[in-house]
Amino acid sequence: MRRRGSMTVEAAFVVPLSFFAVLVFMNLFLFLEVQMRVQTEIADMSRELMSVGTVLKGTDDGAEDESGLINAASILRSLGAEGYLRFRMDEKTGKSPWLSHIKKGASGFSFAGSSLYERGSEIRIRISYSYVFDDGLFGVGAIPVTQQVVARGFSGVERTRDGDPDDDEEDEENVVFVAESGTVYHRLSNCTYLKPRIERISTGEVSGRRNASGAKYYACEVCGAAAAGESVYITLHGTRYHTTISCRELLRTFTEMTEKEAIAKGLHACSKCGGTEP
Repeated sequence: MRRRGSMTVEAAFVVPLSFFAVLVFMNLFLFLEVQMRVQTEIADMSRELMSVGTVLKGTDDGAEDESGLINAASILRSLGAEGYLRFRMDEKTGKSPWLSHIKKGASGFSFAGSSLYERGSEIRIRISYSYVFDDGLFGVGAIPVTQQVVARGFSGVERTRDGDPDDDEEDEENVVFVAESGTVYHRLSNCTYLKPRIERISTGEVSGRRNASGAKYYACEVCGAAAAGESVYITLHGTRYHTTISCRELLRTFTEMTEKEAIAKGLHACSKCGGTEP
C-alpha cells in the first residue's frame, strides 16, 4: 500500500511537469518559427526593393493619375519608407495564422528606423513587434522583438561606353536607354514603355480588364506560374499580369549607350519617346 501510494504521489508530480515541459518546448518552437517567418518576409521585401531602384531613377514626383495607375516609386515617395514597408507587409502576410502571436496582429509591426535609398543605394529594413505566448505562458504579457535586414539596391543602369570625363557635351546628350532584351531605344529614361506605371488590381478583375490597345491580359511567362494571391499587377500598355511587383518583366533593367551604338545594334527608336529631341 505504501508503494502504491508513493507511485501515485510521484505520478501526480511527474505528469503535470512533463506536460508543462512539452508546452514550453512547443511555445519556444513557435516563437522561433514566427521570427523566421518575419525574417523571410523582410528579406523578400529587400530583394523587391533592389529592383525598385531601377524605377526610382528618373521617376518624377507627380501624383497618382486619374486612372489609378501607380508604380512602386510613387508609393514609396508618397508613403515614405515606414508607410511603404507597412503597406507591403500587410499585402504579403494577409491573414496568416502566425499573426495571432503578434500583439495587435499585422498592425503591431513597426518599421521605425528603416531607410530606403536615403543613404545612396542602402536598403535598411528594421522591424519591431511584440510576441505573445499562448495563454500568457511564463506569466509574461509580450516579448519585444527587433529584426533587421540591410541590403544594397541598384539603379539598373549600366554604362557600355568607355566614357571619358572630357567627352564633349554633344556626345553626352546623345545617350539613349535600352531595356534588357529590348528591340528599341529610348531617349527618355522615364519613358512609360521603359518604366511602365503599375496598377494593382484584384485577381478577379483580370479577365475583364483591357490594355490601352484593347487587348486582354495573360499570365506572365516569368512569374505567372506562381499561384496568384488576392491581387496582381498590370500596366497600361502591357499584355501580361504579374503575381509579384518584383518580376523582372515588370521592373526592367536597362542599359545606357549612345544613339549611334543603339542604331549599330539594329535597334530603332521608341514610338513614344524616340521622336523627342535630346
